[in-house]
Amino acid sequence: MECKSMLDPAIANFFDERKEAWLKKNIKASMTESEKIEMERECDQVFLLANWLPSAAKRAGQISISTHPCTFSHPSARKNKNGYVSSIIAQNTHKVDGFLRSGNVHVEADALGNAAALDVYKFLSLVLGDGQTLLNHIVQESELAQKLLEQPNCDYAVLRDDFLKMIETDQVAITSSKVKQVYYPIEDGEYHLLSILTNSGQLFELRKRLDRYRFGDDLKLARESRKANLYHSTGYCEIYGLTTIGYGGTKPQNISVLNNQNAGKAHLLPSFPPSLKQREIRLPTSDFFKESFTAWHARDVLEALHRLFVTEYNNVNIREGRDYRIQQYVDLVIEKMWQVRVFLTENPSEPTSDLPQEQKMWLYPQYQVQRELQSDWLDSITRHIARGLINHYSNNKFISTPVQLADQELFAIERIVEDNKELLR
Repeated sequence: MECKSMLDPAIANFFDERKEAWLKKNIKASMTESEKIEMERECDQVFLLANWLPSAAKRAGQISISTHPCTFSHPSARKNKNGYVSSIIAQNTHKVDGFLRSGNVHVEADALGNAAALDVYKFLSLVLGDGQTLLNHIVQESELAQKLLEQPNCDYAVLRDDFLKMIETDQVAITSSKVKQVYYPIEDGEYHLLSILTNSGQLFELRKRLDRYRFGDDLKLARESRKANLYHSTGYCEIYGLTTIGYGGTKPQNISVLNNQNAGKAHLLPSFPPSLKQREIRLPTSDFFKESFTAWHARDVLEALHRLFVTEYNNVNIREGRDYRIQQYVDLVIEKMWQVRVFLTENPSEPTSDLPQEQKMWLYPQYQVQRELQSDWLDSITRHIARGLINHYSNNKFISTPVQLADQELFAIERIVEDNKELLR
């Protein structure tokens, strides 16, 4: 085995581990010393490069490297009456475009196929001293690859071609009915039939990152500090609402290599529509007193006014009570005015053309300078408020028989609104 150690330490370690596992499986405690020595000789022959490489090369075609394995859609999706589903190896270029997609996240490729040939996949996936995989060396026909594959009684070209079958792609694209498919419209009534596949590399990279955030060694001290109510300089993050999904059941190796390495479990982030806060303020499009401030906003005040209007008495207490309720109505208008102004300040927008000019001046922040310098609009607004109170009282769905207001009530409304002019500016 000296030749393997001369090639690269990663290759030597690979065979040392395989030999150790083989001996552990085949040597029994009941064996004699000579039987054990014989087993060790047999092990050396099994893992001799000249013997192991041809066997491994023939099995390489049973595994297909893929970035988007079809078996995540269905465990039986790989083979159908048309043959094996095409192995997809996405090699998209990296681009800083803000999208989570193939090429923008560096992940390892996956593999699927006969689980009995996984040792060949691990062999070709060995990362050598120069940082490249052994498979890359074979593709590039490097000096290391040539030295490895040039074995006694072995044909270099045949070994290389057999190993490269692991990354062969079919000339004709073959899909499966078990793979989710969509018709994507293009033009002139034509469609592309797309097979939707799972990027397993990104799927398990997400799990790796989430587990690092949740269970990393650096988080242990931070969590203990929190429990003890102690200060920690960096703290930690919590990610809520995760769902764990399983692929392959009790046989995750039937789905893919990465799936088997992760025991068939992946994490899903919550995918819910955004929770939108209901806006309590309705912006006026044509009239503040019909859209933003309605009779329902002043229902208690209007019902209290109605009880005063229908009373048979007319004395100073009744009139003071009436004026008090009218002032309450004006206060509600001013409160709603400020709510609209604050909202428009935080969420700037342009008023509609149907909104009266005086109401634009009154409510929208872009008119603030004109609002402070001019006063004609303010006279119009006071008339709006007076008419608004009368309309809200006379036309609503909660006072069945409103009173026909006399002149003194109308004068009282106009007088009290007039007293609040500067508060409306």
